[in-house]
Amino acid sequence: MTSVDENPFAALLQQGTKSDDGVSHKLVEDVLLFTLNKARGAEGTHLLCLADVVVDTSDESLGEDLVAHALFERLMLTETAQYSAGNASAEALETRAICYLHGAFARCERIQAAQKVNCSTVIAQILNNASTCMRQPDLFAPQSFASQWLELFEQADEHDTSTLEFLVRVACKVVEEDEPIEALGALKAIFYPLLTELQKLIVKENLVTIKKNIFWILGFFVRDKRAALLGELLIDYTTPNPKAKGGDYMDTLLGNLLCISILPKSQGAKYEFFQHISLNQTDPALWAVLASHRDSIFQLVKQLLVLSPETKKKTLQWLANCLDANVSRGHLWSSIHMNLEQTVHSTASDAFMTNLSAVLARLCAPLCQPSLKVLLVDPTYCAVEDKDRLAKGVSLLKARDETCLLPTPEGEERLTAEKYNFVTEIFFMTHKCFELANRPCLERLSRAMRELQNTQTAYEELVGSDPNNELTKNLSRTLLEQMQQVLSIRNSLSEPTNDSDVLKFFEASAIWLTEVAMLPREIYEQCVDKRDFSPQILRNLELLSDTPPFVAPYMQSVPESIIDNIATYLNFCRRLNTDLYIHMYFAAHDAFFKMILLFMGSSDLVKNPHLRAKLAEALEFLVPTQIPGSNRQNFNTRVFDNHPDRQKVVRSLLNVFVSIEMTGQSVQFEQKFNYRRPMYAIMEFLWTKPEHVQSFRDLATEAEENVDAIEPPIFLRFINLLINDAIFLLDESLSNLEQIKQLQLAQANGEWNGLSHNDRLQQVTNLQHLGMMARFDNILGRDTINILKLLTTEIRSIFCHNSMVDRIAAMLNYFLLHLVGPKKERFKVKDKKEFDFDPAETVLEICRIYINLSKDDSFCLAVSQDGRSYSDQLFDYAENILIRIGGGQLIGDMSEFAEKVKRMGAQYKEEQELLADAPEEYLDPIISTLMTDPVVLPSSKVTVDRSTIARHLLSDQTDPFNREPLTMDKVKSNEALKQEIEQWIEGRRNEARSKS
Repeated sequence: MTSVDENPFAALLQQGTKSDDGVSHKLVEDVLLFTLNKARGAEGTHLLCLADVVVDTSDESLGEDLVAHALFERLMLTETAQYSAGNASAEALETRAICYLHGAFARCERIQAAQKVNCSTVIAQILNNASTCMRQPDLFAPQSFASQWLELFEQADEHDTSTLEFLVRVACKVVEEDEPIEALGALKAIFYPLLTELQKLIVKENLVTIKKNIFWILGFFVRDKRAALLGELLIDYTTPNPKAKGGDYMDTLLGNLLCISILPKSQGAKYEFFQHISLNQTDPALWAVLASHRDSIFQLVKQLLVLSPETKKKTLQWLANCLDANVSRGHLWSSIHMNLEQTVHSTASDAFMTNLSAVLARLCAPLCQPSLKVLLVDPTYCAVEDKDRLAKGVSLLKARDETCLLPTPEGEERLTAEKYNFVTEIFFMTHKCFELANRPCLERLSRAMRELQNTQTAYEELVGSDPNNELTKNLSRTLLEQMQQVLSIRNSLSEPTNDSDVLKFFEASAIWLTEVAMLPREIYEQCVDKRDFSPQILRNLELLSDTPPFVAPYMQSVPESIIDNIATYLNFCRRLNTDLYIHMYFAAHDAFFKMILLFMGSSDLVKNPHLRAKLAEALEFLVPTQIPGSNRQNFNTRVFDNHPDRQKVVRSLLNVFVSIEMTGQSVQFEQKFNYRRPMYAIMEFLWTKPEHVQSFRDLATEAEENVDAIEPPIFLRFINLLINDAIFLLDESLSNLEQIKQLQLAQANGEWNGLSHNDRLQQVTNLQHLGMMARFDNILGRDTINILKLLTTEIRSIFCHNSMVDRIAAMLNYFLLHLVGPKKERFKVKDKKEFDFDPAETVLEICRIYINLSKDDSFCLAVSQDGRSYSDQLFDYAENILIRIGGGQLIGDMSEFAEKVKRMGAQYKEEQELLADAPEEYLDPIISTLMTDPVVLPSSKVTVDRSTIARHLLSDQTDPFNREPLTMDKVKSNEALKQEIEQWIEGRRNEARSKS
């Protein structure tokens, strides 16, 4: 086609070349790498010559229509080599449409930048054709534009801006030329296959082998707000169907990335890392890789959230649906039967969930210090009904079902805000994710560590006797597998970058909790008017009492899980050597300390006694000492010495100690003692601080002044429970030790040899179980006695009050008799250390308590009147034992005390003999002793002694005769009977005097 005659369109096309706004022929050659001038093509340049395909022209300027036609014809060529003079460049010969257009676009940008030439017409034609490729790919069959784009993305690097610009401009052109839905559909048709190929690559990789350019490629979809539709396409691609199970989220593109971790991708898979290891090993290099991987996912999710309102909405919905689908991970059975739940693929793996938790913690950085946007979080988020969710901007599903700090009174509607901001959404989502991800994972770690310990014990026993036994070899393999599991979980959870992020997020959460709980009434009323309940500013009010004067109704909407997450995290740090950041980051200590004091001590803020007891465990983390049995380093903090609210700690601690047992706040019996243990550790530490000792003294004084108050004083209830605990624990311990001794004797005498294998195994199991129970009781019993010893060094009169003195005297006598009396051999087991049984130390502690209280006559009298355990020989037995166990320095004081007790006992015996035949109506119906201060119980109308009912009400606030509710202020003194008894006593004394 060299003339108008041969090509009827040539005249039309050439006409366009004469227009003033034509395109330079040279620019077309430089950018599009073809010429329409046959003479130029014959010169052997690097170009293609399309003069025979389009038109032959030597014009220097080409019309826009001619360029458009020529470019389209160029794209339709499948065999480009035949249009080359023989040495055309690879770029000129490129047959793949998108790759060719991208090259042209990049060349055009370079020329435009270097020569300041106006290339807008050529660029427009390039984009028009690229848009055509995207919208009508069938025109270019069998080309695969998905693979072409993937290749472009893979070849791009951080210095290449043209690829992103080309992608964005092409996407914008598609949107410009089509309806939004059709445009999105066209882009999906091209890019979904690309993302599928990418996903196939990701599935094969692990934490070490995954290529960094995966995230670079995905970044093309979210880097530029002009092409927000690409981000929407990406989040649509990675979203499973609305009824997807939790495990289905692992099969999405984003899910495949979240599954890459130190932990196995799926729960039943093998562990890849930490083979041939020792128990204390960490791997900083692996930590660095994990932190980098999590950071890359975070950047991707963050870009989706900021790209456009639509991608933000869809990303939040993805997160909300994912959390809802995995909600069963938070159930107790989930952590116990993890393999069972994984077989049905019902929930996502630990790897997936802990990575998601780490990503969300990074998203919460603006909520933390120093910007502290957490103060914009609205506490009513979990009160929104499902029908109002979308209108109010609540993405999280079933947030209304959360168990909250306070119950909502029946029939009462909870307050909600007008609308909820992104800060509120991400705050509650992050807490929900930690609850579903990290907490079950920590449960698994605790169980794995126990199993590892059991295997180690069994292995050590076997390897000593028969190292080549097949069972020994099997145990060795099991041991390595269990060690690998423990180290993998530990290292995944304690990765330092995430540790720092979580710490700062929980510090912000603690500040927020304190601020919302202490919001003044007048500010709350303003919030009601504005329909916005966020604290807005940091008030940092002082804790004036255990419970703020005003508790806002929105506390009925604050989930328990927020406090539970913080306590879980601190307890994790305490148990394992993972407290690097909290050790360094002192500012967080103040926030945690204040939050714990406020919520631990107040049932008006937290109804659940388990949660308050868990806060006491968390408080133990802040005790600045090395904790026995923990891997943590020596820990320092200033809160117990410098925090402005530090003097509230003793009252708050005693409040939770008492409340986990009082009526309506009871917890399981065994669980109660697990909660006590950290409280004893804190009290022991507080006793080293004079100002905290003074707090104990002040509470004891307050108790004496209010012994008959409606609500028994906190300190009186506390020491009553201490005595209850000591009696129970030491009694249980001695009972178990007696049984252990009998089993040990039977074993030593060969009595087990005649038993069947199963029966012998049962006896071994019994012995182990009894040993475990005895050890637990001994440790806790020793702690309880130790606290009583500390308290009685400074506080005496309350222990000698008539409602308390008989019980403590009887307790001390009972245990002293068992530990030093004629029957002490019953508890002499082999290897006392195995059961933490230290009778010598217990005897010393009991003797010190006797001496501490010995100056009070009522105590000495109570000791002498204990008919169950006291005899004149009791303290003689004790003296013999004290000499043997190195307690010689106590003997002088004990002898003096014993003499005083004996003397007072003799005097009392005389008195009792005198009053022995008292009429039955003068005797207390509960303990059958002569009443000195009779009172009438209001509902049962029974008369009892005041001290007897006072003692009963410390543990159980009901009438013992009909179980009706009862408080001390309701009892009425029986003055007539009191006078009658006093007159009878006086008469008996006068009789005795006249006889003598």
